Amino acid sequence: MARETVNAASNLSLQQKLRKFITWFSHRDGPVRNWRYFPTRVLLRKLQSESSEMRAYAAEGLGGVGDVHAVAPLINALGDNNSTVRRFAISSLGHIRDPRAIDVLIPFLQDEDVDLRCAAVVALGELGLDEERVSNPPVQIIEALMGSIWDTDRAVCSAAVVALGRIGNPQAISALNALADATESEWIRRYVSEALHQIDEQNA
Repeated sequence: MARETVNAASNLSLQQKLRKFITWFSHRDGPVRNWRYFPTRVLLRKLQSESSEMRAYAAEGLGGVGDVHAVAPLINALGDNNSTVRRFAISSLGHIRDPRAIDVLIPFLQDEDVDLRCAAVVALGELGLDEERVSNPPVQIIEALMGSIWDTDRAVCSAAVVALGRIGNPQAISALNALADATESEWIRRYVSEALHQIDEQNA
């Protein structure tokens, strides 16, 4: 009798474990309904590697996979001691387009590393294109990008101009016109002209 009770309890425990496994496996964030589940887990483990090259590879890959569960680890990676890892983490946060990244990316617009400033501009431009905010992107993104059009590096400046044009918010028009009047670069003026045309089309 005691053995039957033990066996019954064991079978019940096994059924509970099996039920729990099936629930997890078929959950909307689980591997059946979310193809990103396994690649994200693999890349998140590599993001903890002692090799900076492997961490950079993982940070870049997570942007391609696009799982929002990678946002918090990528934000943590912004403090990595390797600038390439930080740059790929910034870019991937832009690709994923999760609003949690906005406030942590804006300070990179003042970074002494030009590549990080440029990556942050592009990423914020992507965040400004989030489908739910196309017509009304967060004001801090627009203001941050308008500040970056005056960056001393032409690549950063032009990336900010392009981002503002793609977002299409008319709030940027006056700043872009001021840049066109102030710059001596024909290259920058062409980018500004195209951006203004894009904004005009999107608000016609």
